[in-house]
Amino acid sequence: MPSQMPYLKNGMILILAVSFFLLLSYGTISDFRRYIKSFFHEEVVFIYTSSNYPNEKEYKTEFQSERRTTLVFGPYMPNVESGGGAFGGKYYYYKGPMEGKEIVGLWKVPTQKEMLYYYARSKPGEGIIRAPRDGHTAYHVGISFGPMVVSKSGLTDEQFNNAEVVGYSMFGNPVSWRWGEWHKIYYTTGIFTSSELRKIPRQFHEINGMAITKHQYDKLHKRCKGEWKAVKCFMDESFPHLMPKQLKYIRSRQHAEDNNRLAGKHPKPVPYRNPWK
Repeated sequence: MPSQMPYLKNGMILILAVSFFLLLSYGTISDFRRYIKSFFHEEVVFIYTSSNYPNEKEYKTEFQSERRTTLVFGPYMPNVESGGGAFGGKYYYYKGPMEGKEIVGLWKVPTQKEMLYYYARSKPGEGIIRAPRDGHTAYHVGISFGPMVVSKSGLTDEQFNNAEVVGYSMFGNPVSWRWGEWHKIYYTTGIFTSSELRKIPRQFHEINGMAITKHQYDKLHKRCKGEWKAVKCFMDESFPHLMPKQLKYIRSRQHAEDNNRLAGKHPKPVPYRNPWK
C-alpha cells in the first residue's frame, strides 16, 4: 500500500491556504476574531410577527397595504413593516443586553369601516422578559400586535375559551383561530420556529396599550422614523388632543430619562453597519 504522507501533507497545505484566504477576505486577523466571537454570542435574533383583526381590508402585496407597524424591542428597532397575518418574520443583528429593556409598539390596521390606530409602551422596570437561550447562537422572538392567528393546538385552554374561528378547510372544518385583545402587544422569547408558534401552546407576556387618533399616530410615527428613532419613539404629554385616559396611560409609562431623550441629551442611535461588506 503506498504511503499516505504526501496526501496528508498536501491536505494540510490546502487547509492553511484556505484559512489564510479567509483571513484576508475579512480584512484583518482582529476582524476575523470579532466575527468568530459574534458567531457564538447573542447578536442574531429571529422575529416572528402576527396580527389579525376582524373585517380587515384585503390587499395584494405587502407594499400595497395600508397596514404599518413600528416596533422598539430593547437594543434594536427591527423593520417589521406590516406585521399582519399568521406568524412569519426575518432575522436581525443586534448588540447589547435584551433583558429588562423597553418595548414600544405603534400600529395601524385598515378595516372595512375605519382605520385603527394603537400605541403600547412597557412600564418602567417591566421591560423584556427573556427565556434562556440554551446555548443557541440565534435567538427567537414571537410578537403579536393585537389578536394573533394560530391553530387550535397552539392555544392553551384559557386562550381557546376566548378565541374565535377565522379559517376553514375546503370541507368546512375550522383550521385557524383568532385570539387576543385589540389594544395589546403579546410577546414570547426562546428557541422556536414560526410553525411552533402557531401549533404549540404557550403563555405570552402582555403589554397593555391604548387606541390613539390619526393625528397622534402620525406625530409619533414621524418621531420614530427620524434621526433619533428609538430614542424618542414614545408618546409624552405634549401630544395633541389627549383624553384623560390617554394622559393617565402616558404618565404611568414615563421613564426617568424621557425628558433628556426628548431634549437630545442622549446618544443618537448608531445605524447598524455590516462589518463584512
